[in-house]
Amino acid sequence: MTQGSLARSSLVMVGGSFASRALGVVRAALLTAIIGTRAAGDAFNLANTLPNVFYLLAAGGILNAVLIPSLSRAMKLEDGGKEFTDRVITIALVAMAGITVLVLVGAGAFVSFLSGGRADVEGLALAFAYICLPQIFFYGAFALFGQILNARNRFGAFAWAPFIANVVAVIGLVIFIVVYPAPQVVTAQGQPLPRGPEQWTTPMIWLFAGSATVSVIAQAAFLLPALFRTGFRYRPRWGLRGVGLGGVSRLAVWAFVGLAVSQVGFFITQWVLNTAAHRSGRPPDDPLRATSVYAVAFTIFMLPHAFIAVSIITALFPRLSKAAADQDVAGFKADFRRGMLLPLVANVPVMVFVMVAATPIVALLTPGIDGPSIELAGIVLVVMILGIVPFGVDLLCYRVFFALEDGRSPLLMQAVLTTVSLTGGIITLALDPKWAIAVVATAQTLGNVASSTTGILLLRRKLGLLGLAEIVNSTARIGVAAAGAGLLAWGTMTVLSPILGDPTAPSSAVDRIFTSGIVLGFAGLLFAVVYLALAHALHVREVRDVADMVRRRLA
Repeated sequence: MTQGSLARSSLVMVGGSFASRALGVVRAALLTAIIGTRAAGDAFNLANTLPNVFYLLAAGGILNAVLIPSLSRAMKLEDGGKEFTDRVITIALVAMAGITVLVLVGAGAFVSFLSGGRADVEGLALAFAYICLPQIFFYGAFALFGQILNARNRFGAFAWAPFIANVVAVIGLVIFIVVYPAPQVVTAQGQPLPRGPEQWTTPMIWLFAGSATVSVIAQAAFLLPALFRTGFRYRPRWGLRGVGLGGVSRLAVWAFVGLAVSQVGFFITQWVLNTAAHRSGRPPDDPLRATSVYAVAFTIFMLPHAFIAVSIITALFPRLSKAAADQDVAGFKADFRRGMLLPLVANVPVMVFVMVAATPIVALLTPGIDGPSIELAGIVLVVMILGIVPFGVDLLCYRVFFALEDGRSPLLMQAVLTTVSLTGGIITLALDPKWAIAVVATAQTLGNVASSTTGILLLRRKLGLLGLAEIVNSTARIGVAAAGAGLLAWGTMTVLSPILGDPTAPSSAVDRIFTSGIVLGFAGLLFAVVYLALAHALHVREVRDVADMVRRRLA
């Protein structure tokens, strides 16, 4: 893949990610408007958690890690890797079907454990779970088909399929709002009170959760025409011998062990949050009791990560795999440095701006939730965003190690991350439950820092000096430019907020969108202009490189 094709691929993925995430914001706003961030919202978040986590791990971990390097090598075979790919698809689809069935059978135990004894959410969560859990198979199929396309340097359909999923989901949610209008009940603060779990009927549950599952099916199906256009035709093939699957299976074992470790950490984190909510003794409508606030903050945290790091690193991964297959160590190191530098150009200023403007950002993206929940989600978002840079480095290190067919190093990274998260969970149980969400978010950030540091040290031991002095120098200059822009943006918001009003004050969703949009528009524009000007003055070459990529693509 040439530098120009890398730029085009990255921009295609960024475009798809942007469109998908923009519509995803609408989807999230509709979700919170319907189900809220209290008990019913916690029930849906709990039920929909496992399919979403499986997708993140499958698309960003197991299937991507195992398939791309192996397919890059298999495509050099006489049949272009056809038999190899057929066998991998057959094995993967059967395995994912088996996992889906097992999880469905164990859904009751899964919900009971994660609910942490919260009787107010357990029944509704189980009903949602039976409808949502089949998403696991279709998320896996989407990741599988997408990585086959990526190995053939076809990125468009994979990047835009989530947009199709969001279209389907939004249609379903709009139908729900029309058929089941929100009850006219308000809290003591004058905010709309969402339905409690006892108010959800069977048809409502099927329409709400079913639209989510149908959207995932549509996402996977959208990739099939693109696969056919590459000339690929699938033929089920059974058996593992004689096609070079030995290396793949060994790598897959390490990846699955890493998955198991991460799932342990994830499940315990969810259990800690729900247990703390149960122990707090707070009323069901208290935002400090609701774990959905954590989910709101994490969803917003993932937006820039998906736009920036995932798009760039995913487009870079086939190139890394080819360099590894060709034993081009110098080229491999250069691509690794590029994978670190390009996301930094945007991730560092994003981190600074979100720290300055977290509350209005939450208010703009989830205007349907109440003021106290917005305020709490903003605090959690600030803690999370501090880890966005190491989170991206984590992803890059995982891809680099799997390109080198090294499954042990990612497992060690995951063990470090999970250990830090579990430590945070233990500390949480010893503290006042009101601190649970903040402590868990802090543990997530510290875990990402520890894991990414471990990955870089392991990679240095494997490849020697990585040339990181250039990255440190560029990061320092990017940080100075972002800090200067952030200071001016903070001043702008300080002036505008008293004039336009507090985004956490009781108001309608439309008023909240207008107020937050005006504040963020002025502050964001000033931030971008000042950041680019300071970056230019400080000779941050990578900013010009990204701008040139965009200009070439537009031309």
